[in-house]
Amino acid sequence: MDFRTLDRTWIAAEIGVNHEGDEAVAIDLINKAAYAGADAVKFQTFEIEHYISTEQPERYQRTKGFQLSRDAFRRLKAAADAAGVLFFSTPLSFHDVAFLDEIAPIFKVSSGDLTFLNLIETIAATNKPMIVSTGLGSHDEIAAAVDRILSVRPSARDDGSLMLMHCVSVYPTDANNANLRNIQWLKDAFGVPVGYSDHTLGTKACELAVAAGAVALEKHFTYRKEDQAFHDHYLSADPDDLVALVAMVRQAERHLGNYERRPLEAEINNADHMRRSIGTIRDVAQGEVLSADDLTWLRPAWGLGPDAMDAIVGRSVARAIPAGHLVREEDLC
Repeated sequence: MDFRTLDRTWIAAEIGVNHEGDEAVAIDLINKAAYAGADAVKFQTFEIEHYISTEQPERYQRTKGFQLSRDAFRRLKAAADAAGVLFFSTPLSFHDVAFLDEIAPIFKVSSGDLTFLNLIETIAATNKPMIVSTGLGSHDEIAAAVDRILSVRPSARDDGSLMLMHCVSVYPTDANNANLRNIQWLKDAFGVPVGYSDHTLGTKACELAVAAGAVALEKHFTYRKEDQAFHDHYLSADPDDLVALVAMVRQAERHLGNYERRPLEAEINNADHMRRSIGTIRDVAQGEVLSADDLTWLRPAWGLGPDAMDAIVGRSVARAIPAGHLVREEDLC
């Protein structure tokens, strides 16, 4: 995938672990995301012993319950293919990179692993497109991650296979902290396509991110936000939200239009009525010599244009021109 040449904003539904270890729920979420118009679905792939310390026993047990088997992920990939959405995932260990390299066409690096440079290097070595989330990251930390990728894959900046994602790692992120201007800063600082991984409540930030230049969006996705114990559900989009988000983004794209400046056909059709010609401010008799005081600038653009004043002043008229009429070349001697 070349993230530079996307023909529209690429929208990924971040299912993550909102399935809470239930494969059937994960498949249902894939189908709901596809129905809503998402382009991709993203998961998290991990083996608990390579991910969470036993020094946090409650977190360890909860996260272990969210773990899916390798075979389950293969079935999720097949379900995504059948639904017409791209499957990808965030590997959280070296083992996960090796496994996902068998089934996933792209990789995602989580914000928490921005400084895990050996993992980033291993992902880069697959030569598959990769998305790096920048939550928590300083300029130097993001630069170090990009440099490590380029050390393995020097073409990544130029071939569009690397995308950074602006992200704020607060769950949920308040609107005052969304900092969407960082999207342009990331583009300017690192010269690669930039997307937006959203943790705000609602969908407004995603719409604004598109206006701010994000070429891709990632939004947490769940089947139900309310009455859930796991916090990720609360900040996620539900199926109705995702339908609205996709529609809002597509509408924003229509409003944003093209980067290159060119008059639209509809504008061209209006040009004659909106632009001006030189016209007379008084009745001018045949044979009179025109002075600047005899002339003004009038719509529509059916006569000689505003820049023709010097070519008109001092010439005599071949026929009488009433006040308020436009001056045409055939009116002049």
